[in-house]
Amino acid sequence: MLLQRSYTMFLLSLMPTFILAESTNLLQYDLEDLSQIAMQDSIATLTPTDPKSLPASVVTITQQEIIESGARSLDELLEIYVPSFTYMYKAEGAQMGMRGIISDRNNKILLLVNGRKMNILASDGGAVTERWFSLLGDIRRITVVNGPGSAVYGAGAIAGVINIETFDGSETEGLDATFKGGVGDQFEALELRYSHMLENGWSLFAYGGVESDRGASLSDAPHKLAFFLENEVITDGSADIQAYENFPYKTVNDHASYRDKPRYKFHIELSGENFRLWSRYTKSGLAIAPNQGFYRSSNPEILQDTGTMNQQWTTVGEYEMALSSLWQLKGTLSYMVSDLLIDMYETEAIHKNWRERNFDAKLVANYTAEDEQESLALGVDYEHTKFGERSALGDEIVSHIGGGLEDGITWRSHMFSLFGEYQQHLGENWTLFSGLRADKHTYSDWMYSPRFSAIYSPDASRVWKFIYNRSVRHSDDANLYKYYLKTAKNGDVETIDDYEIIFDYYPNSQWDLHLSCYYDRHNVVAYNDATKETEKIGKVDFYGMEGVVNYHYKAWRFSLSHNYTKLQSFTLENSQTVRQNISASVKGYGDDLANWYNHMTKMTFYYQSSQKLTWNGSLRYFWEMPGAIDMAHYNMNTFSNMPRALLRLPLYEENTRAFEESLFLDLGMTYRYSDALSISLHGYDLMGLFDEDLNKRNYFQRTSHFRESAPSLSVVLEYHFGEGL
Repeated sequence: MLLQRSYTMFLLSLMPTFILAESTNLLQYDLEDLSQIAMQDSIATLTPTDPKSLPASVVTITQQEIIESGARSLDELLEIYVPSFTYMYKAEGAQMGMRGIISDRNNKILLLVNGRKMNILASDGGAVTERWFSLLGDIRRITVVNGPGSAVYGAGAIAGVINIETFDGSETEGLDATFKGGVGDQFEALELRYSHMLENGWSLFAYGGVESDRGASLSDAPHKLAFFLENEVITDGSADIQAYENFPYKTVNDHASYRDKPRYKFHIELSGENFRLWSRYTKSGLAIAPNQGFYRSSNPEILQDTGTMNQQWTTVGEYEMALSSLWQLKGTLSYMVSDLLIDMYETEAIHKNWRERNFDAKLVANYTAEDEQESLALGVDYEHTKFGERSALGDEIVSHIGGGLEDGITWRSHMFSLFGEYQQHLGENWTLFSGLRADKHTYSDWMYSPRFSAIYSPDASRVWKFIYNRSVRHSDDANLYKYYLKTAKNGDVETIDDYEIIFDYYPNSQWDLHLSCYYDRHNVVAYNDATKETEKIGKVDFYGMEGVVNYHYKAWRFSLSHNYTKLQSFTLENSQTVRQNISASVKGYGDDLANWYNHMTKMTFYYQSSQKLTWNGSLRYFWEMPGAIDMAHYNMNTFSNMPRALLRLPLYEENTRAFEESLFLDLGMTYRYSDALSISLHGYDLMGLFDEDLNKRNYFQRTSHFRESAPSLSVVLEYHFGEGL
């Protein structure tokens, strides 16, 4: 029945009513657009490269696509446009995943702004800043490397890389204002963007945004559990939770900011022909209800203001110079201060706060031969970070990172990196890439990331890509430091070996096709619930296939993508001392990943019905999580007499609906009243109007806990004041 329903939903997704969407891949752009991208930035390479020859699966999201989507957060935007991307809830925030790799720390993906790494490094952080804003008006383009990328971007790029590129002041002269307001998911936002061309090729860009986000109430976006939960605390506010019934007491609103605090974003940039200086400040937060286990032995009154908050201030200076007609040199200096607050529960034991100060210096030399048949990049990077000062976000007297480190402890770490890439053209049809990066952290051994790729293009319409690369990641800095204090040894290093074949096909100017097959061998370093340590868990082998079809003709744009990811094998480092939630296959239950949808189908469309009126929408269909069902079966059969142990793991009663398909439908329209003024209307999660269970979003690891997204509407007003301000 479930399989029949899944295939029925997939076939319905292919009906002509939805065959109208905008594309999300580099393949959609014409040659002029592609050449501009190549000239402006290197994507997934260190050497200048024709975008059609990039040795990686890359998705590019333009400013126009951001506007059309009406996305209320970076998470929502990426889920719409990136074939293998999704996110799940967790008590510390929202966990991102790509191609089957998802973590409880958001530390498998690198998040960059203009090439500068923004990840929180110590603990419980990773790629958490920049993500929960509807304030996206400063972004010119987002590029996503869909797969490992350490050879270019450094340690931490296990699952992928997200690079946000901001405007630089040279695009549009004058002042732009954007107002957004939503109902269902209640929010208001105001953005101002100013661009001005100065003398001698210099430009100035300034941006400011503020939003208030109260989210969707419990009645519109209810929490549910797939099993009966008896609350053991006897108070007037406590209550048992029935399987698949709404929570009987108040929790935080869905999508809301932490404790209803405003979110802010400011960015200013001064740039010239070979110089760029920018500074950025963000302050954001997300209200997140605790996972299922907290409701067993807690008074609900102290679980109503939980969530996480962060702020970052970053300043970056870049300078490029020509050493000769063949050699170019680029230097970058940057400084970043990050504050983090995690409020999972009103006890000091897990009310975390700390500050990180990070300094980075990078130097890259590029060589291009006179005949342009070969190019070379060589670079060095030095990073210094101070950890453990008290965060400015909370009222605590000293910092608290947890994990066994004493409160108020401070320490420093260094990262030294050497990297290089060589690109060679063999005739008209072949391009070869070879690269290597070596990273040395104070508390880790040397980490090596090699990459080798061969690109074959027999003609202008076809491109074959054969790729091998290894990516690496060290344990979070707090774990490394704690392990060093305990043993005087270096900590664990995580690796993934990625093998990928990509085929791109351009039959004509209207259609293009992207197909990829990948195989990965992942040596996982993650949190072990048995030892309460971050350590080597085991080896995961998985494979997958991904396809994207783009169509654009006159007033129509359409994109359809499908991702399939499948576990091949999983072995534990030590089956006696590892408690994990990667897969129940090691216990003899199934052969799937426990926190992943084996199939994801996505579509977007755009239609311009007149010069003033456009229509757009997106559909994301996540089929089911068979690995979560397997894990629930294992838990129920193994711990039937130990209900408390089950609360940290998935289980169910009566049916497996909690682990089955989720479907998110967004529709929008834009009316351009004049060259200066446009008005947009967006509807979100509209399938919930017909069946609220279709808007289901699960919690990471505790997948039997889920929340239903509220159908919502928003209005967006954009006004361009023009030049002369």
